Amino acid sequence: MLKRWLGCSIALAIFAGCGGGGGAGGGVVPQTSSTSAPTSSGPLPEPPQVFAKHGVATVSLTAQIDAATGVPEFVWKGQKGIMPTVRVKPGETIVVDVANDLPASGGRASDMNLHFHGLTVSPNAPADDVITTLAMPGGTLHYVVPIPSNQEPGLYWYHPHVFPQTDYQVGRAGMSGAIVIDGLQNHLPGLASMKERLIIVRDTDISVAQQNVRVRHNDEDSNGNPCGPDPGLQPSLNGAVRPTIDIQPGEKQFFRVINATGHKNLKLAVDGGTLDVVAIDGYALDVNPGTPPTETMPSLVVPPAARAEFVVTGAAAGTSEFRTLCYDSGPTGDPDPMNVLADLRSKGSGQSARFARSTGPLRVGAALPHNAFSGPMPAYTQERKVVLSEDNNGMYINGKQFNMGDGSMFTVHTGTVEKWDVVNVTQEVHDFHIHQVHFLVVQINGATVQHPIWQDSAVVPHRIPGVNGSWKPGYLTMLVDFRDPIIAGTFMFHCHILDHEDSGMMAKITAI
Repeated sequence: MLKRWLGCSIALAIFAGCGGGGGAGGGVVPQTSSTSAPTSSGPLPEPPQVFAKHGVATVSLTAQIDAATGVPEFVWKGQKGIMPTVRVKPGETIVVDVANDLPASGGRASDMNLHFHGLTVSPNAPADDVITTLAMPGGTLHYVVPIPSNQEPGLYWYHPHVFPQTDYQVGRAGMSGAIVIDGLQNHLPGLASMKERLIIVRDTDISVAQQNVRVRHNDEDSNGNPCGPDPGLQPSLNGAVRPTIDIQPGEKQFFRVINATGHKNLKLAVDGGTLDVVAIDGYALDVNPGTPPTETMPSLVVPPAARAEFVVTGAAAGTSEFRTLCYDSGPTGDPDPMNVLADLRSKGSGQSARFARSTGPLRVGAALPHNAFSGPMPAYTQERKVVLSEDNNGMYINGKQFNMGDGSMFTVHTGTVEKWDVVNVTQEVHDFHIHQVHFLVVQINGATVQHPIWQDSAVVPHRIPGVNGSWKPGYLTMLVDFRDPIIAGTFMFHCHILDHEDSGMMAKITAI
């Protein structure tokens, strides 16, 4: 069932029903939190938007130190906090200029670049290059990112990708913004009548960010309590802690959520309600032929870097909670406690005619773009094994700790599909991400997935005890799509739990 895939396999939550222990399951929403829940901070802020003019969307950002917190931030047109959502159509171009006004610190904490996460675009300068494109303090960057005319419509995002400072700049300081490729409402016309809620979830902790360090568990530690607390961390939505979202009884709203945290797995749920999922990681569910276009879920796990697009229906008059449930990331993983993300407030007494038009099922309208994903998957031409490991000295892929001066671990051929086994020999989950491309997870710990969906980020299950003191690693088998020639060049694959990436769980790949 697709529902089991969405609940267990999009983020590969290790909870009851998914072949492991831990985590809250079955859509049961606890009403108490392991951390204190703040009161509402006011209405959910709406990010400003930048649209294309004459086919080009132009954004100018400045990276500087926030005088109040001492950590880096982006500034756009004098505004701080919420960076603009860049909205373009397939075939248009994104142009971004970045001025690096960070003070020189003697290290790469003050260097700057950008990654255009999830887009199938060139990895070469002046496009999505995170290897050679870097601005030191006082420098500038100029990105020109043409969006292919057959780019899948959906939700993507931009953020710095400076090794080994990604967790500091993105996870701890919250430097990020959204990209929307328009067209999903054409494919599912029912979405067009709904209020859209663009939500960037961050989980910043200034006290830790100022130290420019992330405390993590080593391979022999145990956090002892997978549901928290996670000291000093309180998720925010568009920069606001526990904002209010107005939604009337029976009203359907279109939530587009980015997990921009450094390490938190979000298990999203609405008290007494469900989530009607339509897209993951920028791709509609039915991009993969044979997969249904929507799936109703009691909860949905969204790992760091992933995006989820779903419909929420307003409950009866009163207030309910949009929250993240407890998620068990493994014996040595980060605690992911339950947290109330927002209060859903309804002042109505019943469904009104105003919302009646959006109460029916979502039906398919216009076809999705015609591209490599539209047809059947060809036979794979290469098999590879990627082993994720760690010890007290760092983290590794195939036994190697990343160094920016290293050559590529793999060379692949454009126009082909490969089968990868991504193996986790540690006691915590990892979040596998590969730049420029998407992949289909076809097996989880050897179990076949009935309806794979396209992703660019997926959680790899942790190892579990075997017999006679042995261990059974967790693993994904995936089909990685290198068919589009636009990806030719060198790019990254890594764990998107950002302190894991910065500790060395990253490698280069060259497509020729």
